[in-house]
Amino acid sequence: MQRGPSHSGPFGLACTSCFQSKSKCVARPDGDGCQRCHRLDKQCHPSDSIRRRTITKKPNSNARIAELESKLESLISQLQTRNVLDGDTTQQAPPEPPQQPAATTPVHPLDPDTAESEAQDNDCVVNDDDISTIRGSGSPRPVTNSDLADYPGPSEVEAETLLDTFRSRMLHHLAFVHIPAELTALQLRRDRPILFRAVVFVASPSASDKAARGRALKRAVFEATLEDESVDKMDLLLCLLTYIAWGWDHVLNRRSLSRLMMQAMSLAGEMRLDKPISENVQTTAHFTPGPNTWSGGTDARTTRGFLEQQRALLGCFVLSSVVSAYFGQVDALRWTPQMENGLAAISINSECPTDAVFAAQVRLQLTAQKAVKVYEQHVEQGQTLTETAAFPALMALSALQGQLQELQAPLSRRRQQRELLMAHASATELVINETAYAVNAMVPIIVSQFAKLTSTGPVAGITSGQSAGHERSRNLWQCVRAIKACTSALLALPPSDFAGISFLQWAQLTRSLAVLHHLTATIKDQAWDRGAVRTVIEMPVLLDRVVEKLELAAQAAGEHGSEAVFAQLARTMREFRVAGDAAREHRAAEEVDATWEQARIYGGGGAGGLDTLRPVGIQTNVFWPDEDSAGTR
Repeated sequence: MQRGPSHSGPFGLACTSCFQSKSKCVARPDGDGCQRCHRLDKQCHPSDSIRRRTITKKPNSNARIAELESKLESLISQLQTRNVLDGDTTQQAPPEPPQQPAATTPVHPLDPDTAESEAQDNDCVVNDDDISTIRGSGSPRPVTNSDLADYPGPSEVEAETLLDTFRSRMLHHLAFVHIPAELTALQLRRDRPILFRAVVFVASPSASDKAARGRALKRAVFEATLEDESVDKMDLLLCLLTYIAWGWDHVLNRRSLSRLMMQAMSLAGEMRLDKPISENVQTTAHFTPGPNTWSGGTDARTTRGFLEQQRALLGCFVLSSVVSAYFGQVDALRWTPQMENGLAAISINSECPTDAVFAAQVRLQLTAQKAVKVYEQHVEQGQTLTETAAFPALMALSALQGQLQELQAPLSRRRQQRELLMAHASATELVINETAYAVNAMVPIIVSQFAKLTSTGPVAGITSGQSAGHERSRNLWQCVRAIKACTSALLALPPSDFAGISFLQWAQLTRSLAVLHHLTATIKDQAWDRGAVRTVIEMPVLLDRVVEKLELAAQAAGEHGSEAVFAQLARTMREFRVAGDAAREHRAAEEVDATWEQARIYGGGGAGGLDTLRPVGIQTNVFWPDEDSAGTR
């Protein structure tokens, strides 16, 4: 390598040693190597040959295309020779060519920049799902708003079909967003691109790749929420609520919905939807660099923007309450005066046909959530309550029961979504009576006093212990009544309508089944006759009806395969029924032995022994006057 004296080598022509150490390469005056190598007593090797070898590593694009075409033709010829292809090329596409030859440098799975650059060099097109798969959870480059909006998606015709399915079969079950009938899929994708992606996902009947697409959508939403300040927060919130309500993530991916719910509540709090913004926050925001907006892309000054915010906030409250009760890992969103104002606004809004039903659902869930608060304050500690502590709890539950009756009066006259509202009202009644039974079981001393104040006093001549058992039995029979009404209303839905139920309705159905199982199998209370419940509503028969409805819903939704949502739910219900049959046979043998033992101890049924195990003074036909049910006497 001959260079001028005392001049550094031109860029790209440094010797190997200087290039590796990233040092300045200065030639010697005699032209024999560089000064650094001479000073360190090293041999000075030029790097021209190495650079040339590096350049020749990258193949020509035209040569690569020709090579891939040659390999594809050879592969097709081999398959045809072996009679693998039947000659019908219209139904079976040829196998995809290899995207990368073995001689090239492998791409690291967590290096999206390298993956994208390699794809560009090879004239390949990488779509959004491929990039999401390559990035993984540890990706150094976050998904941006454009990544969420500009994903490939379905065709225009397919998008319109999926949007119509979501709007006609699913949205009315929990309408926390208004999608007018005249709104097209193209307009929704333009105005709410992230919500559009969630709608397409939940309305798609294909279950083969739904789990993977759900994971990719969650990852993209989380990364955009944390990293991209320009993202439309209201769009993200509506996407999360839609995914929680109809995504069935707890079935497809075996994941709790608690984290998704916490993310949605965090977005609602960040946008200050549940409470007004104080003047101090508005003032200090001027000293903070970056965007200082709380509306999340929605213009709250307009009526449309205000109602959109209130629907999203109230939907977040309802779903958080349901997720909290179902999984027990997150607290429900706290009810605030701002929510009360929003509920009043959508209750009187006549422009949106689903607002009235949604408002009724919110009020019912608020009543149930108040009963849950009573349970948490007085029963969850597991300690025996005093008269002073328990009396306010019983009074609060009595007031909630009165509020529920006021809400039920107009629901019975409503035709639109009547079954959904009656099921919701029955589920709320179940929560109230569960709490009342828990309180009564902890403080039986004051039950007789409270019963007198609320006109539910015991029959004359019954002792205080019998009065306590009577009140507990009364609460449990009210639970049975609520279970029967809730399950009957939900199972009365047509299969096409049942296929669009949200997580709200599914939680109501499963809670009813769980409480019924407790009332007929595991409860231990001498004032309760488990056998009498089975004469009113039988667990195996109810499970068979649920399985049948799930199978019909799978057909109506166009699902195929054993991994589809309703197929998995039906399989779970069958397994629960089989396990329940075995457990019932075992309990039946134990109950026969226990019956003879109790008759011996208490002197037989005539002495008041076995009869005290039945609900005192309660007849089941009081709760179902139109049905022939076997009451207890």
